[in-house]
Amino acid sequence: MLARTVTVAALLAALAASPATAQAPFYQGKQIKVLVGFPPGGGSDLYGRVIADGLARHVEGRPTVVVQNQPGAGSVIAMNNYANRVARDGTTVLIGTGQLLVRLLLGLDGARAKISDLQALVATPMGRITYASPQTGFRSTKDLLNPREPLILGVPEVISTIDAVLGLTVLKASFKSITGYPGKADVRLALLRNEINLDSQATPIFEQSVRPTVKEGAAIPLFAQGFMDGDKLTRDPAAPDVPSVAEAYRTVHGVDPSGPAWESYKAVARAIGNGGKILMIHSDAPEPARAAIKQGIERMVKDLDYLKTAESVLEGYGFNTGEQLERNIAAIGNMDAASIAWLQELLSRDFRMKFK
Repeated sequence: MLARTVTVAALLAALAASPATAQAPFYQGKQIKVLVGFPPGGGSDLYGRVIADGLARHVEGRPTVVVQNQPGAGSVIAMNNYANRVARDGTTVLIGTGQLLVRLLLGLDGARAKISDLQALVATPMGRITYASPQTGFRSTKDLLNPREPLILGVPEVISTIDAVLGLTVLKASFKSITGYPGKADVRLALLRNEINLDSQATPIFEQSVRPTVKEGAAIPLFAQGFMDGDKLTRDPAAPDVPSVAEAYRTVHGVDPSGPAWESYKAVARAIGNGGKILMIHSDAPEPARAAIKQGIERMVKDLDYLKTAESVLEGYGFNTGEQLERNIAAIGNMDAASIAWLQELLSRDFRMKFK
């Protein structure tokens, strides 16, 4: 009888304890690693650290959140590692970019992941501005087809400059590219040294580092990448005085843009503009993990104190979450076959890029 009493007591104790165990937050006592495919100090790294701070504040269970940098190949190395080697247990998330999604969509040789491998959790749009040196003789966008000297675009890596490459192509400008610059800052300095006369920078960098020289006549804004609103390309709200590529086309050619180049441009603008910087997790990570981070993000984007600390990194663009984010990512993944083929042909012909 004694043995049975002990067994029943133990069973009752286990049943009493089980609700508490079941209710324990998924990330309690765990660490979340934020993998960033770029070096420390850059825009994606800073974004990763802002996200890490938000997750540490708001994911239930108060996990420890750390950032790990794994730079290389425009974040393809980090993405390959994440898709194929990192445990799919929800303890590691990835800071990706719209440019990374373009690489996956195009089937860039060396990219060993699919968009379906990843689930977007939160994103921040990012604009870009293409501008010219006064050496071109330009006074505004309308002079684009009549340069005083051959147009030369600085390209650190083609996908990182694809907004300018496609924008100039859509506008039917004749230009050449000089590749191999270590980064965007190096291209900006090369323009100041008159090694090149065209450059493209993220809008926040343009506003901080290029805009002051516009008033001095040392830089001429040509067009903004813009953002997709449905099938319409809109102006960059952070640079409302700079025309979008669609507006620039109407200024130069007198009609609306159309054709394969334009369709490809819109698809890429949706990815790298609307997509911007993106926090992603394995699509098959445990549901409690994905739900916990989503709930944490919902609290994060409503935390005014946190948003104030993040303001300098977000540059006024804010966060996209929920249905808005899901619709945008779905639209990116639905890039049509004709646009993909057109882009592959352009990039393989002009930049010797290889695709699967």
